[in-house]
Amino acid sequence: MTTSQLPPPSGRLFVALPVPASVRASLVAALERSSVDDRRLRRTRPERWHVTLAFLGDTPLERLPDVAAVVASALRRRPLPDELRLGSPGRFGDHTLWVGVDESPPGSLRRLGADIQAGLADADLPVTQRTVTPHITLARARRRGRVSRTDVEALGHLPTIPWQPLGVEVWQAHLGDGPARYSTEASIPDTGHRNEGRGSAATT
Repeated sequence: MTTSQLPPPSGRLFVALPVPASVRASLVAALERSSVDDRRLRRTRPERWHVTLAFLGDTPLERLPDVAAVVASALRRRPLPDELRLGSPGRFGDHTLWVGVDESPPGSLRRLGADIQAGLADADLPVTQRTVTPHITLARARRRGRVSRTDVEALGHLPTIPWQPLGVEVWQAHLGDGPARYSTEASIPDTGHRNEGRGSAATT
């Protein structure tokens, strides 16, 4: 096969809200005071924290502009929430520990995620269509470990840190040995009316 016949490069993409540095720092400090067992659980790295809105399968990277265009179109119809804040902790089965993200108005991220996912499907992009549960993944079970109800209860006093979302990003997951690495491939600002007058990512 010649170079011209090789398939275009592809990657595993997802659409997500980034978590501001100030929120990450506050959450890191709160986690350090918790009793999460690092022998059983592998904490995720703060620089990788995000709120997922849509998962794509293996996608030709030449279609990144199409993904960004779908997200921008959805944001014109459904601006980002006025405010996000950390909510209650929870778990997915016995393998993932997370903290919820509450939004104002309620349900706005679920509706935005559904709109983005429908747009990606209409654009013939390999999207997984599922209901969005806004959350930040904090830890995953190590081999032979499990996330328990006690782990969730240990995070029962996390601060309700608020912030204002300013845009949506398209990330690529680089898989291999060890935890996945993420890179930001596109940033789409919120151009809806709720973005007027916003000057910072975190509220005070």
